[in-house]
Amino acid sequence: MHRFYSPSLSPHQKHFRLEDPQEVNHLSRVLRLHSGDECELINGCGALARVRLITVAKQWVDVELVAYSQSSPTGRSRITLVCALPKKSVFDDIIEKCTELGVDEIVPVITERTEVAPSNDAAGRMNARFKSVVISASKQCKRLWFPRIHPVIPLETAVEMLARDGKTLVIPWLGGERVFLHDALRGRPDGEYVFFIGPEGDFTSREADDLVNRGAIAVSLGDTVLRIETAAIAVVAYARLA
Repeated sequence: MHRFYSPSLSPHQKHFRLEDPQEVNHLSRVLRLHSGDECELINGCGALARVRLITVAKQWVDVELVAYSQSSPTGRSRITLVCALPKKSVFDDIIEKCTELGVDEIVPVITERTEVAPSNDAAGRMNARFKSVVISASKQCKRLWFPRIHPVIPLETAVEMLARDGKTLVIPWLGGERVFLHDALRGRPDGEYVFFIGPEGDFTSREADDLVNRGAIAVSLGDTVLRIETAAIAVVAYARLA
């Protein structure tokens, strides 16, 4: 059944209107659904509603609620991905694949070797696009709880925010003393993992040393040098599926 995003979804509304231009266009012009058809709505916070289309117009769609359920977050480990902002649209791919894999939070960061630091206006547009990617990926993979996408921030700010009690900090790195990822996570109880993925050229020694001094575990992802997107997907996949 086709699925659409409705952030104001509520079990108390039996009839309501969808007005998001992107969702309405996808429903009416791309999929060509009509009055009487049924579809699903999600709000990104665990809700799932089955609705019947009443009126399909160019700019809005009226629906009636058929069934509603609310899920709770799973009790598994939480995964936060802190990732250096790469060039072009690579970060869109990282968000899409890691959303499918079940990441809980994604924090895009500016590091010393980040090639292009966006302006405030560009960062705002970027964050809006990132959220759109999350919605699209979550609909596709049937995910009810969306990952949280943080605004673009400096690495130092992310470290201050996340280096707290109870979190296991992990930094894949190409230098210094390291252990294999599976050894770093072996035997650890479910909790919260925070993975720091560096830019092309890796973290600087100063950045890596700061993380290690705050308790981060420096790890190796193998004998080959991975691109940013490959490393990000690899660590989330391993932590979620191992």
